[in-house]
Amino acid sequence: MLLACCLVASPARAADWIVTDTSDAGDGTCDASCTLRDAVDNSIADDRILFDLALPNPLQLDVTGDALFIDIPLRMVTNDGVPTVLRRIGGSGRLIELGPNADVRIVGLGYEDGRVLSLTSGTPAEGGAILSAAGSKLELRDCVFRNNKAMGSVAPTDFGGTIDARGGAIAARGDLLIERCAFVGNLATGAAGIAGFGEANASGGDGGNAEGGAIFAAGAADILNATFSNNQAIGGGGGPGTIFGTLGAGGGDGGDASGGAILIATGASGRLAFSTLIGNLTQAGAGGTGGVGTTTGPDGAAGLASGAAMRSDGDLLLNSSVVVGDNVTSTCEGISITQRTDNLVSDASCPGAVVANLDLQFEPINGLDPSPHFTPLPTSVAVDTSPDCLDALGAELVDLDQLSAPRPFTYHDTPVCDFGAIEFTPVIFADGLEAQSAVP
Repeated sequence: MLLACCLVASPARAADWIVTDTSDAGDGTCDASCTLRDAVDNSIADDRILFDLALPNPLQLDVTGDALFIDIPLRMVTNDGVPTVLRRIGGSGRLIELGPNADVRIVGLGYEDGRVLSLTSGTPAEGGAILSAAGSKLELRDCVFRNNKAMGSVAPTDFGGTIDARGGAIAARGDLLIERCAFVGNLATGAAGIAGFGEANASGGDGGNAEGGAIFAAGAADILNATFSNNQAIGGGGGPGTIFGTLGAGGGDGGDASGGAILIATGASGRLAFSTLIGNLTQAGAGGTGGVGTTTGPDGAAGLASGAAMRSDGDLLLNSSVVVGDNVTSTCEGISITQRTDNLVSDASCPGAVVANLDLQFEPINGLDPSPHFTPLPTSVAVDTSPDCLDALGAELVDLDQLSAPRPFTYHDTPVCDFGAIEFTPVIFADGLEAQSAVP
């Protein structure tokens, strides 16, 4: 069994810290027993965190206390072939938080059940799993984000303002790079507005806005070979009005919902290539009902929902991707969403070729898969039709898909990549056929 090691770092060589304990608390040291928190707290710049091969397979690392805080250059690598997940157990709180000096690369880790709440009016809930500060750098490869939530409280501790939510899985104010990852079932939901008895004029409070069901990016975001499914941005409902004197007061307005999967904030930039976004949702908050007195107050206005898949208030370059909306709101929304070559999309709100019933050209996703994904059917228009196999900028060859399968896998005659996160790869049996031979 490997023991946790505390190599003395020299100017020329960083230390490796080996996690041997799956619990959270630890004793603050990395000796015979070392939790992930111990390893993070003991690390200095450019150290690396690894995991003992004797730990269970699959491996769950519990987070029961505050988020793991990192503010240095640090690398973390899981063991090949060992599904490894960081999961919030009980209570609320995100999983990881990065300070402005962080330069972090994490390979092979899953992030589940992070849950951040804001109870303070005017203070948004950000980053259900990860929050990164301005100035930080975060690189995530071979990852899965499941069931993380950023939520405005329905019962704020003070009155006078709304509580927004941003980034159900990740809220990144620094640079963000994501490759070969899946985001499934993450949620950003704004707080419901308070009832009118908490306001001076008895009007209901406005519901909080929700931005980025999976990712809220306020820096530079680069996403490659990623799947987004069942992520939601849901605006809070307006609070009901009560009675002002004898008159019914108005209900609060519902919160807006933007970017069911991804939101690129004002002043930020994003690049998204060879990715698949299907089944994401935005839902605006309903307006609050007017109070009933000698007169009935007006109902609040419903919020606005936009960008079931994505919204960009900055600059977003979308390429070689599959983007499907919910047939209710716009699939893509924003001031500057462009493409270098082409995409396959469900409606004209996104740049690319519009394909009817595009989602039916893919196998259903399995959200519990080690790396959830949508596999194109053999007859899908996505197969062997991408204009090239280059990244969003056309600068580098993309030779692997989300599952690390090679690109291109030529199903037809010419070696051409598929659109989206997954390269269609037929099952080839020993007889060289794509389907098992009939038994004679």
